Amino acid sequence: MTTFDIKDLYVNIPIDETLNIVKSKLLENNNTQITQQILSLLIVTLLQNYFIFQHKIYQPEQDVSTGSPISSLIAEIFLQHYEDMHMEQILDTKKHKTETKRKKSL
Repeated sequence: MTTFDIKDLYVNIPIDETLNIVKSKLLENNNTQITQQILSLLIVTLLQNYFIFQHKIYQPEQDVSTGSPISSLIAEIFLQHYEDMHMEQILDTKKHKTETKRKKSL
């Protein structure tokens, strides 16, 4: 069993990397013009990223604020990509170790 602590998740999502992930996924199913339009809207939304804490207005320099409606979408995109890239390799390694142990016990 594996658990991942995602405390402070939104403030640790790499925005530039996530935008590259979004671009590559969009280009798989759309033309360049549509992809660029969606990316432009996403960038504008991310740049207009303000939040209020104790009656003061803040703007994160490079991260997504926790209260932003788009934060969960950005986090999900990044985490799904991370899972696709890394978890398959981990599971394959575990499967190989289990098969090796089973062969040794026979």
